[in-house]
Amino acid sequence: MTEGREVWITGAGMLSPIGSGVDANWEAVRAGGCGVERHPQGEGPPLPENFLYFGAVEGYGEPPVVPPKLNSQRKFLNRSSILGLHAVQEAVESSGADLFDIPAGRKALYVGSGDFTRIEYLDFYSAFAQSSGPDLAPTDPGVLNEKALYQVNPFYLLEGLTNNMFSFLSARYEIMGTNGSLTSLSSCGAQALEMCDRAIRWNKADLGLVVSCGSWIGELIRFELDGLGILSRASAGADSFRPLDRRRDGFFPAEGAAVLVLEAADSARARGARPMGRVRGTGNFQEVVSRSHIAVPFEAVARACRSAMSEAEMETSALSFVLPHGSGTKMGDRLEMRAVKDFLGDGADKVPLAAWKPYTGHMGSASDIGEIILGLRALAEGVLPPTPGFERAEAEFEVLDVVASERPVGGEAFLSLSHGLGGQASATLLSAP
Repeated sequence: MTEGREVWITGAGMLSPIGSGVDANWEAVRAGGCGVERHPQGEGPPLPENFLYFGAVEGYGEPPVVPPKLNSQRKFLNRSSILGLHAVQEAVESSGADLFDIPAGRKALYVGSGDFTRIEYLDFYSAFAQSSGPDLAPTDPGVLNEKALYQVNPFYLLEGLTNNMFSFLSARYEIMGTNGSLTSLSSCGAQALEMCDRAIRWNKADLGLVVSCGSWIGELIRFELDGLGILSRASAGADSFRPLDRRRDGFFPAEGAAVLVLEAADSARARGARPMGRVRGTGNFQEVVSRSHIAVPFEAVARACRSAMSEAEMETSALSFVLPHGSGTKMGDRLEMRAVKDFLGDGADKVPLAAWKPYTGHMGSASDIGEIILGLRALAEGVLPPTPGFERAEAEFEVLDVVASERPVGGEAFLSLSHGLGGQASATLLSAP
């Protein structure tokens, strides 16, 4: 049973390849938009065709305007951190809360990031090419140094530190309370949400920011993902990302950010705020996956779902819908659907499932919170957008009700699932106000 203070979600922000802001993202999903595009070949050796499909956010090369005292820190922010700061700004404004009215020690900050911006640094490529010539002859160190001096950001190594945005946000909003900076893969956004919710519920803080961001579109990370066998072959172009469908063959990566503002209900109510929703239950488990480190952990997924429902003392019949992780990989989706089918039991054909990553592309940990934000809108408006590209599931899962076209929904709560490489499994149960 959920114990402690009641916690409200009072603000949200989202930036993705399909839209700037929560409203724009929701409208794009309702319209069937797709942020995954084929991008032209860049400088360097030709890339395989499927590497050219990904979702990029346009027009956000710089962070929002910040106090003068933080200007010197801007150069340390990597790509996903910049996107995250813009989403934070929207979330704080939409909540209506004045963060500076709250004592620094009563504000919480939890960041979940899965950024791979600086596992490569292609700015060096031009310097190497200019100093070694078209035949890639051995490079003269002096010439390379001269070329790199004016072409490579001297702070590029610092940009690779995953907690730069955490430090920046702490200073920006004077946050000195309970906190955490999680750097992992897809499920760390949901894990950050659980930690923040519990901190406020247990009276460790009165307000908290939950920030998730990721950038999976660099060339090297696309090589890494393809090497794991989890990128789509792009046989049908951008439409090839079709989770839960029997024709699925992987996903397309993307970048983005999503943010939630959580508040103690008593203080939010006192200032006249209205809730967007509530976290009713969570489940986070780890399973040693012997078959493959990229396989979805069947036991951990089912256990996470049951844990979230048990915490809320809610039956599966009360669920409006389930948002699976739905990465679109053959093995991953199969094991996840098997776990969901097991969890729903006799009600497997009665609870709609919708997988939404094809709208934006897979944004890493930003997909966690992004899908939760969209799920809250779906619950509030009573309409459930479909799973893009879905036609038919494998025979084993035809009993599951995968949504192929928009439909009305009722009920009080939905379950959002997320999984990461190496056996992570997360489930978050949310309800409308």
